[in-house]
Amino acid sequence: MKTSYEDTRKYQMICVVAMANNRVIGDGDGLVWHLPGDLPRVKSITMGCPLIMGRRTWSSIGRALPGRASIVLTRDSNWKENGAIVAHNFSDAITQSKRWLVQQQTKENRLILFGGGEIYSLGINFCQEIELTKVDVSPGKGVKFPNINWNDWDEIKIKDFAPGSDYPGFSYRRYKYKKNTRYV
Repeated sequence: MKTSYEDTRKYQMICVVAMANNRVIGDGDGLVWHLPGDLPRVKSITMGCPLIMGRRTWSSIGRALPGRASIVLTRDSNWKENGAIVAHNFSDAITQSKRWLVQQQTKENRLILFGGGEIYSLGINFCQEIELTKVDVSPGKGVKFPNINWNDWDEIKIKDFAPGSDYPGFSYRRYKYKKNTRYV
């Protein structure tokens, strides 16, 4: 018999991403920019949630982030790392994320789409919200966020930040999917 706790919960996927003007999200190895306050913001958004990420994103972070599950998608059937929950397809990543939340005995219902480019492409059509750090640069090359129809999303601009001596200008934005509520 299934528990009502597991049966009644509706889960939503939230995309968390930092992106340049030209949709570049990284160089394939790590962050392209370091912005004051951005990492604490990401931590506050994602705490207590499972993070669905690719193996290269895991490698760029270098460890499991405290207070969150690291659901790592990889094609390598032999890959494993301490603190990573391995998934070999996107459906399994969703299942593993839900299972982790149930095991935590929390009311949290958000699964975080955490990158990189391939993972965003696999999951963006499941997302209800996008938490975006928009970075005012346009790198010549790099991994790009999928090209989506931004007209399907309502934008809430949260805050703008002027450039500093060692970082570009940036802003925090939240997007909510307009058409219907998406559950995973």
